[in-house]
Amino acid sequence: MRNIIVVPVLLILCLLQTNNLLFADENTELKSELSLVITETSAEVSTAAEAVESTEAVAEKAVEAATEEVEAVAEVETATEEIATIVAETEESTEAVVEEAAEVVAEAVVESETDVIATVNGEKIFRLSFDKRLNVFRRMNQEVTDAIKMQVMNQLTKKMLLKQFVEKQDVSASAEDIKAEVEKIQFFLQNNPANKDKPLDEILETQGSSVTELEEEVSRALALSKYLENSVTDADKKSYFDANKDAFNGAKVKASHILIDTRNMRTEAELAEAKKKIDIVKVQIDKGADFAEMAKKFSECPSAENGGDIGFFQRKGSIVEEFAVVAFAMEVGKISEPVKTQFGYHIIKVTEKEPGKEVKYADVADMVDFVYMQLKTESLLKELHDKAKINVTL
Repeated sequence: MRNIIVVPVLLILCLLQTNNLLFADENTELKSELSLVITETSAEVSTAAEAVESTEAVAEKAVEAATEEVEAVAEVETATEEIATIVAETEESTEAVVEEAAEVVAEAVVESETDVIATVNGEKIFRLSFDKRLNVFRRMNQEVTDAIKMQVMNQLTKKMLLKQFVEKQDVSASAEDIKAEVEKIQFFLQNNPANKDKPLDEILETQGSSVTELEEEVSRALALSKYLENSVTDADKKSYFDANKDAFNGAKVKASHILIDTRNMRTEAELAEAKKKIDIVKVQIDKGADFAEMAKKFSECPSAENGGDIGFFQRKGSIVEEFAVVAFAMEVGKISEPVKTQFGYHIIKVTEKEPGKEVKYADVADMVDFVYMQLKTESLLKELHDKAKINVTL
């Protein structure tokens, strides 16, 4: 009876293992168990043979029992053959699946590496670079919207434009300077508790980059910095400081705004419709409509529920430049005409101002240098972008 129960159980286990792709180790254990069953059965047959010597009646029963045991052994052997056949067929099937999967992956990698999604002055941008950056957002469980895709595409385009520009200039960075900057970046990244004790290449991989790519980026950034330093004087920076003291003296503005978001818009017709919508809102405000109520009704910014209030912000570093320029130039209580930024069309209302402290150029020279160089870089990029032949096929 024990053998009759064991055989179907082993068959079920084998099928379960096959369905879960557990082959080599489980097959060995299965054969061992079957061998144990056969060994035990043989021992029982020997015991039955000894019983024949006692009495003829017992012998007949022993023969019957032995016959049953032999039949059970035959069933076990048959089951073993069936199991071996199943395992062999499954292994062949698995090998075929693995080979097919490997071919699909290889084809996908080749396609990703060769699939061109844009050209910048004839130089190609590949889908592989694009997808690596999108995967950073996916790993953060962030929805990859059209706006994010456009943002990534713009980043890759700017990167290509700077690369092309630096290659044409007679400036370069030394290996020592590049190494020093990479070490600074590594120190900064590893200061994050989430990256503690992680090697640099592993940290960069989670950000869709690599050590080689970082070194290339640092090399270009250092070369660009040298180029800008050679084309900018201290007098230029001092003049900028005198005209923009609000950017360095801690002055703050509190404002509310109404936003018509254009980040997902791709056609001129969509943009024209957005502009028409913001103009209609402005007309209603000019006729006396309450700004906060209009923000709650029409604004597509999360601040809408607060009547458009975005609180205090400084001149630099906390809000987009186009918005900040207008807000800091306005008087308290005034409402702007529609302002275009990378986010869309805004109507701005300044509600409060905090004056800054008295500050001298020498006290903030480093900050002025940083801000001014950033502005020069943005200006250069805009100039390069306006002159470039860019074709996006995404």
